[in-house]
Amino acid sequence: MPKELRKILIIEDSELQRKVISRWITKNGYTAIEADSISVAREKILNEPIDVVLLDWELPDGNGIELISDILSTSPVGWLPIIMVTGHTEPEYFKLAIEAGATDYISKPAKEIELLARIFSALRIKSLHDQLRETAIRDVMTNLYNRRYMEERIEQEFQRCKRHNSLLSLAMIDLDKFKSINDTYGHEIGDQVIKQLAHALKTSFRKSDIISRFGGEEFVILFPETSIADAARILDRVRENVSKIEMKSDSDQIFHFTFSGGVAGGNLSDFNSNQELLKIADKNLYEAKSSGRNQIVS
Repeated sequence: MPKELRKILIIEDSELQRKVISRWITKNGYTAIEADSISVAREKILNEPIDVVLLDWELPDGNGIELISDILSTSPVGWLPIIMVTGHTEPEYFKLAIEAGATDYISKPAKEIELLARIFSALRIKSLHDQLRETAIRDVMTNLYNRRYMEERIEQEFQRCKRHNSLLSLAMIDLDKFKSINDTYGHEIGDQVIKQLAHALKTSFRKSDIISRFGGEEFVILFPETSIADAARILDRVRENVSKIEMKSDSDQIFHFTFSGGVAGGNLSDFNSNQELLKIADKNLYEAKSSGRNQIVS
C-alpha cells in the first residue's frame, strides 16, 4: 500500500505533542489521524482503516494501557500494531505495555527519525500479519469471507450500529435444490455453481457490504447503514439476475440455478443480540424455501 494511504492514529492529549508528531508523519508521506482521548480514539478505530496506533499512557478519560485490549478486540481491520509513546521511562512500564499487547515502546520526547523507524517496522510486521490473517479468514473455494470471520464482523457491526442508532440489515441465502444439482450433474459441477454464485455476489454489492460463505451452499451478507426494504430489494435484483445464468454440465446440458433468501434487521432497537438477527434471517430463509423457493422474504 502506498505511504499516503497508510493511516497513523495519534492518541495524545497534549495538543503540542500531537501536532508535532502529526507534522512528522504527514511530512514523511503518511496520513495522520488525531485523537485527544480514549473515547475519540475508539470512534476513530471503528470508523477509519487505521494501520498503526501511537498511544500515550496518560489520557484525560483513562489509562492508555487499558485501551490496548479494546483496540485489539474491536478493530474492524484486524490486528493493529500499537506503539506506546510515553514519558514513563521505568523498565516496569515497558514490561506492562508489552504484556498488555503493545508492539513497541518509545519514550518522550520522541525523536523524529526514531519514531519513523518504529512506524516503518510496525507496518512491516502488520503486512506479514495481514497476509497470514487473509489466508485464515477466507473460504478456500470462493475466496469470500469464511464463517468464523463473518461471525466476528456481525458482532462488531451489530455493536457499532446499536451504539450509533444506525441501520443494519443481514441476509441469509441458500442455493435451491443443491443436492439435486450434485446428484444430477456431479459434485464438480456443484462446486462450479457455488463459485458462480459467489462471483455474482461479489460483483453485485457495494464495497461496504460484507459477503461470506457461511457453510456448504449457504451465504450471509451484511448491509451496514441499510434498511431491511433496501437490502431485500437489492438482494431480489441479484436473485433475478442469478436465475438467468446459464450453466453447462459435462454433457453440455444447459441448466439454471436459483437461491432463496431471508432478510432481517433494519432498525436494531428491538434486537438484543446479533444472534437474534441471524435467527430471524434464518427463519425468513426457511419461509422462502417452504413457500416455493427462488424468492426473498423479509
